[in-house]
Amino acid sequence: MAIVGVMGSGTTEWDELAAPLGTWIAQSGHDLLTGAGKGVMLSVSRAFSGTKGRTGRCIGIVPTMPDAVLGFAPLAGYPNPFIDLPILTPLPRREPGAATEALSRNHVNVLTSDIVIALPGGHGTLDEISLALRYARPVMCLGPYEAFASVPAEVGKSTRLDDIFRFITAQTAMKQSSGSAAR
Repeated sequence: MAIVGVMGSGTTEWDELAAPLGTWIAQSGHDLLTGAGKGVMLSVSRAFSGTKGRTGRCIGIVPTMPDAVLGFAPLAGYPNPFIDLPILTPLPRREPGAATEALSRNHVNVLTSDIVIALPGGHGTLDEISLALRYARPVMCLGPYEAFASVPAEVGKSTRLDDIFRFITAQTAMKQSSGSAAR
C-alpha cells in the first residue's frame, strides 16, 4: 500500500480532477495524504472517504497554532471532516517569500508521501513540487499546462487522469519490486 500525496489549491477544489483521483486512489487500496484543508484537499478527501470498500486511510497533515493548554491546536477549519488520521505538526505553513531552506509542514507532506500528485495551486503547491524533486519523490502534475508553467521540465505534466493512474501504478510496482529485491 502506497501513500499517495495529493497537493493543490487550498481554495479551489478542482473537483473534476480531484474527485475521480480520490476515488481511484481509494479503489486501488492506497492511503491518501493531504494538507487536511479546503480546496483540492477537501475534494480529493471527500471522494476518497466516500468510496465504498476502501481499505486505505485519509491522512491529513494539519497546520497548527501555539496553544497554552494543548501546546499546539489545529488552525480554524482544519482538519476537514474527511480526514481519518490527522497529524498535527508545529511546523508553519510555507509563507510566500520564505527562504527555500526554511522548514515547513510541506516537508512533512512530501517526505511522508511515496508518490506526489500536484493539482493546480499556489506558492505552497509549487514548494511541494520542488521538495518532491529535492527529496527524490516521484511527482507528476495534473491539470492545465499553464498552471504548471514555472514547474521544471523534468516533472511530468498531464491533463488526463489516465496518465496519472498509469504513473501511480508504475511507481508502486517499482517500489514493490525494489522492496522485494532488498529482502
